[in-house]
Amino acid sequence: MQLPILEHTLTPEQAFGAASTLVAQGSTIGSSANYGALFQIAVLVIGFIYTFFIVRYWDFLRYFIIGALGFHQGSDEKVHINPAEKTNIEVVMIVLGLVTLSLCSLRAIELYGTAYLTTLSSSTILIAIVGAVFGSVTLMLAYQYGAIYLSSAICERTDIGRALIGLKSLYLAVAFVAAIPFCILFLLWQSTPPLVAILGAGISCAVALILFVKETFLFFVGQKISILHWILYLCALEIFPVSLILAPILR
Repeated sequence: MQLPILEHTLTPEQAFGAASTLVAQGSTIGSSANYGALFQIAVLVIGFIYTFFIVRYWDFLRYFIIGALGFHQGSDEKVHINPAEKTNIEVVMIVLGLVTLSLCSLRAIELYGTAYLTTLSSSTILIAIVGAVFGSVTLMLAYQYGAIYLSSAICERTDIGRALIGLKSLYLAVAFVAAIPFCILFLLWQSTPPLVAILGAGISCAVALILFVKETFLFFVGQKISILHWILYLCALEIFPVSLILAPILR
């Protein structure tokens, strides 16, 4: 004897109460970002370029890192420095750092912010987040460099403008050189990244920032420029554009 099949169609409200709703499926960012070919290739390229520059220009980078820390002053150590090569290395490290920062933002959102992105497909999320972070930080740097160059040209002190741009590029490149290994660890860790990756990258950037602020202060004092102008420089060109980027994120 075959028993009749009873079918019941219940709404969530009837089964679980008036306040219940269906939960949407979780976002697929994790599988596409962590284990997708595009993500893995990007991290591999970052690691390869970083390793190549560290091995190829180790003496050069070591000299500038020690110089940024202020330890080579008074030393007899001499390194042949080609200004064009120095600029190329700084540009490559800054661009590499921006790409790494964009991927780290994607990874951070995957870990801590997927609830806000369930309406987007994984490929759209990847392109949108990486492009938005890279574009925002690039525009911020373009504003900073452009404002320094323009203001120094108007005041007919392009030597000061070039020196400030050189300081900014040096410490930005040094920060990325120190932070990228920790960022790669943050990107490749499959589960929750270890605390050492987050703290290591944060401390590296914080130390570079403190040294940069110190060097700009000494530079303004050495040029006999008012400390008020130094404070205005930090507020208008360093703090203000960063706050514009962070304000929407922290809301």
